[in-house]
Amino acid sequence: MIVGQLEAKKKVNKFKNQSIHYFENAVRLIEAGHAEKASELLWGTVSQALKAVAASRDIELRSHRQIRDYAMELSRTLRDESIRQAFISAQSLHSNFYESGLLLEDVVMGADDAKKLVAKLFELIPGEEAPPEVS
Repeated sequence: MIVGQLEAKKKVNKFKNQSIHYFENAVRLIEAGHAEKASELLWGTVSQALKAVAASRDIELRSHRQIRDYAMELSRTLRDESIRQAFISAQSLHSNFYESGLLLEDVVMGADDAKKLVAKLFELIPGEEAPPEVS
């Protein structure tokens, strides 16, 4: 493996690990009843997974807009409407951190959407599989 490939793999793994870490923490916050904080971590889960996929393709996502555009591009390219829908769900979770409008049950449903999307995204990374089941 050449140096550039090693660096790319490190970036992919960094984003994947952060995505998983955020999800695990979001689950703990949901269990504690903290909908707003969990919402933001679920957004982070999805955004970091998208960054991992992009990094595996030598694409760097630096802004919310770039993350959104990349999610929409993946949805179109793969002809998978569930990617777009789950991303929109994640965006509403992100807004909930600031607006506090969602109920805890809404955040739980958003967590399920995020979990499914992240598994799908990780499968798009060459040589990778979906993460182990997180409770």
